[in-house]
Amino acid sequence: MMKTEIKPFTAEMIPQAGELLSARHKRNRANLPLLPERFEDAAVAIKAVESLWQKKFKMGYAAFRDGKMTAYLLGDFSVQPWGRCGYVYLPGYALAEGESPKTLQDLYSLLGEDWVKKGIFSHGLYISAADADVIDALFALGFGKERVDALLDLRSAEISEPANPAGIDIRLAGAGDNTHLGNLSHVIMEALANAPNWHPTIPEDWEELREGWAELADDPEWTVWLALEKGTALGTVSFCPEEESDTAMLVSPRTSYLSVAATLPQARGRGVSTALTLRGLKQAQNENFEICYTNWISPNLPASRFWPRFGFKDAAYRLAKRIDPIIAWTKNH
Repeated sequence: MMKTEIKPFTAEMIPQAGELLSARHKRNRANLPLLPERFEDAAVAIKAVESLWQKKFKMGYAAFRDGKMTAYLLGDFSVQPWGRCGYVYLPGYALAEGESPKTLQDLYSLLGEDWVKKGIFSHGLYISAADADVIDALFALGFGKERVDALLDLRSAEISEPANPAGIDIRLAGAGDNTHLGNLSHVIMEALANAPNWHPTIPEDWEELREGWAELADDPEWTVWLALEKGTALGTVSFCPEEESDTAMLVSPRTSYLSVAATLPQARGRGVSTALTLRGLKQAQNENFEICYTNWISPNLPASRFWPRFGFKDAAYRLAKRIDPIIAWTKNH
C-alpha cells in the first residue's frame, strides 16, 4: 500500500475536497435523512469548500495516497471575548469511505499546532453526528462535546396545542413588548455561567444582549412567543426562517430556526417552556415549515434534557478542546 502523504491545503485541492465532502454527506444522510439533499451534489459541496477557503484566516491540511485525496481538514480562526478560537465548520472536513479516522487525527495535529503557534488555545470542530468513528477519534485527542445541533421533522411530528398553565397568559409578542423580552436576556447567560459549564459572559456584553433581545419584538422576521403572569415576563421562545447558504449543511428548504428560548428559573416546573415551545412548533407546522432546527450547549443540563423531548434528533456536534496557554512559554524554554 502506498504511503499516505500530508500536504498543506491549497486552492487547487478544492475540487477533490468537494468530491470527498459530497460523498461524506451522502453517507451522513443515510443515517440522518433530515439533512439537506443538495450537498450530495459535488458542485454544491465544492462551492461549500470554496466558501471556507475564501475566509481571511483559513488554514488546513489534506492527506493523499497515490495522488488521490483521502482526507482533508480546513479551519479558520476568530477572536472571541473568551479568547482566540480556531474552528472547523461542517464543510471543513471529510474522510474517504473506508479510510481510518486516524488520518484526521494526524491532520488535526498539524492544524492544531499551527493554531497554538498563533496563540489560539480554544479549538472547536463541528462534526456530523453520523460520523461516530470521527467523533471517537477526536475524543481520543482530548476533545469533548460542547454543543448539539438538532433537527425535528415537522411534517410527521404530532404537536398538540396545550392549554395555558394556570394563571399564565401565553401570546405572540409585538410592539411594546421590548422591555419584557429585554428582561429575559440574562437567563441563558446565567445558565451557561453555572455548573457544570462555567462559561462567563463579560459584563460589557450584557447591555448589548439586552438590546438585541428587546429588538426582537419589532422584527418582522421573528415569531416570538411570550409567557406573562400579572404583567411580568416569565419566558419566551422565538422562531425565524433559516436561510439556505453555501455552507449551511443542516438547512433544508422550509426550515424554521428555534432560538432565543428562556424561562425564569423561578417559573420552571409549571409547564411554561413546554407550552411556549408547542405553540411555536404548531405555528411553524401551520405555516408549512418542514424542518425545525435548533442548537444548545450540551453542559447546559436543563436544555440538554428538555429539547430532545420534542423529538429533536442530534445532527451535528461542536467538539471542543482547550489548550493550556502555558505551552506558549514552555515550548521556548
